[in-house]
Amino acid sequence: MNTANLPPDPLSLLQDGAAALGLELSPHTLEQFGQYLAQLQHWNTRVNLTAISTDRDIVTKHFLDSLAVLPFLGEPASLADLGSGAGFPGLALKLVLPDMALTLVEARQKKAVFLEFMVSHLRLTGVEVANVHLTHTLARQWGPRFAAMVTRAAFCLEIFLPLAAPLLLPGGVALALKGPHLPPGELAGAEKLVPLLGLGPLEIISYNLPITREPRLAVRTCRKAA
Repeated sequence: MNTANLPPDPLSLLQDGAAALGLELSPHTLEQFGQYLAQLQHWNTRVNLTAISTDRDIVTKHFLDSLAVLPFLGEPASLADLGSGAGFPGLALKLVLPDMALTLVEARQKKAVFLEFMVSHLRLTGVEVANVHLTHTLARQWGPRFAAMVTRAAFCLEIFLPLAAPLLLPGGVALALKGPHLPPGELAGAEKLVPLLGLGPLEIISYNLPITREPRLAVRTCRKAA
């Protein structure tokens, strides 16, 4: 990738990348992303939140990586992000879908504390941070409540799908973001599970990130109607 013509300002880079995705970010949303970027870097000096640390890499490999999946989710009324880490993709998606109810599920306390701080710092409403280790029993207790479930390189499909299925409303979307590669055998094992879980066929989606054009894969399925 030729970076010579990229804007030096990270928020201009974010705006350009969002535009390539068909998104127009308001000045308020850009300001929120700027605060997110600053706090992520500040916290990262004390707490290991992410190995990606430069302005440009955070914008391209976290913010734009998160926003790139919007076409595969639509605009769900409610979303759960399993293994949210430092808030990707869930918190980044919330900034462009402010009316969406969001639950960030993160088992590691230090990352959950950061998420709680960011929700308060950005004055977001309709966001819950669940500092829990989600189990099959807990997922069944929570019951169907989300229009969409997403995870970003946090779980293999054979773990993610059984956790997502009981939490999805009928017609809800489960989306697993797998980076550039899907490990061999993972898809075959997941395909055996989906009919048992009340989920539809798995769809493999190949796409490229804006700006960097790095390849990505996502796996999507939907909860069958009751």
